[in-house]
Amino acid sequence: MIEECPGMSSVDLDKYAESNTLVVERQIGFGIHGRVFSMRSEINQFRTAVKIFENETPFGRELAVYQRLQAQDVCRIGRFHVPLLVDFAPDLLLIRMTLVQRPFCLDFASAYLDELPDWFPPFDENWYREKEAQFGNENWPVILAAVRELQSLGIYQTDVSPSNIAL
Repeated sequence: MIEECPGMSSVDLDKYAESNTLVVERQIGFGIHGRVFSMRSEINQFRTAVKIFENETPFGRELAVYQRLQAQDVCRIGRFHVPLLVDFAPDLLLIRMTLVQRPFCLDFASAYLDELPDWFPPFDENWYREKEAQFGNENWPVILAAVRELQSLGIYQTDVSPSNIAL
């Protein structure tokens, strides 16, 4: 049983798990948009991650990105593993995906498809310097290549951070 989460109760997650012959293992992440749990199949022991969102907007953005990646058969962005969409439940604001290890590129709840929102500052020199400092001079070129590859797919990740793109 998990602690209550806005938008989804522990009973809902337990029912989802039971109906998909899954076992909730543990919480493996959290952020402003929701929480992530590892789950294991009772049938073949295959492990996946389930992200439960607190509201519809970030759920919709992340789902749209995973659907685009799936449609284009993308499982890597540069050197980074990208989770694959396994299942989703709009009524539960839930996305189930494969687990990935470092290096990874994930968490697309703040990403936009095809164009940046008006409120987002441009990717300018200040942004590049800030991100280079955040990731470190030696890592920044690899991270920047991944950001540009996402953009070539029409995916604009507005939350470029070491927790979302990690070596």
